[in-house]
Amino acid sequence: MKSHKMSESKILIISIWAALFFALLGTIWGVVVGSSMIIFDGVYSSTGIILGGLTLVVLKQIESEEEDQRFPFGKAHFEPLFIIFKSLLLIGMCVFSSINALSELLAGGRDVSANSAILYALISVIVCLFVTVFIHYKNKKINSDLLNVERNQWFGDLLISVAVLVGFSIAYLLQNSTLSWLIPYADPGLLFVVSSLFIVVPSMSFFKAFKEMIFYRVEPELFDSIDNKAAEIAEELEAEYILRVVNIGREVNIELNFLSKNRTFEVLEMDVIRNRILKIVKKMNKKNWININFTQDKAWL
Repeated sequence: MKSHKMSESKILIISIWAALFFALLGTIWGVVVGSSMIIFDGVYSSTGIILGGLTLVVLKQIESEEEDQRFPFGKAHFEPLFIIFKSLLLIGMCVFSSINALSELLAGGRDVSANSAILYALISVIVCLFVTVFIHYKNKKINSDLLNVERNQWFGDLLISVAVLVGFSIAYLLQNSTLSWLIPYADPGLLFVVSSLFIVVPSMSFFKAFKEMIFYRVEPELFDSIDNKAAEIAEELEAEYILRVVNIGREVNIELNFLSKNRTFEVLEMDVIRNRILKIVKKMNKKNWININFTQDKAWL
């Protein structure tokens, strides 16, 4: 687990440095050429620096091996809680940018050098594509929701850059044509479309994390193996059982209750049953919190 932690941290640090590069590049370039779209890209990257740093702090807390008496049930909920915060911040930024772009469109747009914007977009597309693919590839083995959100953030930046490249390339082609009057609308128009559409990406992360925070049940196929083993044990014991499974960040929480009215259990026998379930759970490659109880009273089922 420790190696995953180090790998995750290094990936996030690389992401932060890349975001710092784009925050400076986008903000300065956008101000110089007067492009609200490029400035938005720079501000978006600046947000990525802050959120990347906070992600490292949250990661350190989640992966800490030391028990913290302030959190007797662990810190797994830190991850979805932070993802909710991060997603809401990105959604808010997109909404603000959409409103700002709409006001510019209604005011008649703004003139921006297409050549300069195209050059920026080319640099941005190449770097954003590299970072997005890099995080996606590195996260295949780790399977971290924090890194998934980080990748989505870079994917959003990639979409913005592609939109800038396509939009200003069209604007460049429209120069000295009968449609040249559309050029001032290219910059705010692109910003409005991209920021409005990109709301979907953080919204998906938000709803996934929100479901984890309210202990929404996981999809049945994700715990079929546990349910099958529980059913097998219940048949052996001639018992009823209820299985409850929720996913919280990188931890799976399992409560399994057996109702057996015809027999009592020795502690050792109960532990053998618990270990049979644990063996299945370990194959899920997630941290786990397991409660397996035995009762003769249906009220405790």
